[in-house]
Amino acid sequence: MYQGKLAILCQQQDGLDEAISLAKNLDVPLYQELSQSTSELYFLTWREGCLKLLDRELLKKGGLSVDIEPRYGEQHSWPAPKKGALAQAIGRKTKTIVDATTGWGQDSLHIFRMGYSLRCIERSPIMYELLKDGFKRLSNKEWVLQLSLNTPELFFANACDVLVALEDKPECIYIDPMFPTKRKKSALAKKSMTVLRDLLGDDEDKEQLFAAAAKTATKKVIVKCPDYAESIAGKPDESFKSKLLRYDVYLT
Repeated sequence: MYQGKLAILCQQQDGLDEAISLAKNLDVPLYQELSQSTSELYFLTWREGCLKLLDRELLKKGGLSVDIEPRYGEQHSWPAPKKGALAQAIGRKTKTIVDATTGWGQDSLHIFRMGYSLRCIERSPIMYELLKDGFKRLSNKEWVLQLSLNTPELFFANACDVLVALEDKPECIYIDPMFPTKRKKSALAKKSMTVLRDLLGDDEDKEQLFAAAAKTATKKVIVKCPDYAESIAGKPDESFKSKLLRYDVYLT
């Protein structure tokens, strides 16, 4: 899937076994050093205690990883206050949620910090490895250990295939599909999304995913989308807006 585009970079001998296993899982080359003949555009490597995704531009800048820290302005306590458009869309009475398109995990982690019971699904092998690393770091955070919290369950799967097979149906399913950019001359999206879009492309099965979610959720499906995008399933029952984003809610 990623041949010619991605490689594993391991520059520390003590992490070589893990790097060999990861390269085998993703079926990509493993390098201990890069040379001028290295043709891959993207690299997974370990830096600063976490797994990171790099492109050529980021080789000397640190790289991208799943950020497990609270967002800017978010209260450093658990559970965090249920405020903002996403919390309004989910609702205070909702308890169980499945994030069907986990991606970099930022919305998932925000939902977790607000105290909801959460399961996460990710179909990209690269993002699954990055998320697995992030959730492992989260489980070792002092406040998580002190409160004996169960961190989100993470599943490697295509949500279209597994949602309808879930025995324990969630009240809410959250979908954050990748939409095409508004126009070619629009401002560049932030680095994490441009890298992800280049590796994975747009989600061409948004409607199929919504259909599976609508059959599974016992209360509602939430679809996150840019403010310029049309709703993927017709007029929603409710819609909550934040800056540049919209959360469309479909009651099931």
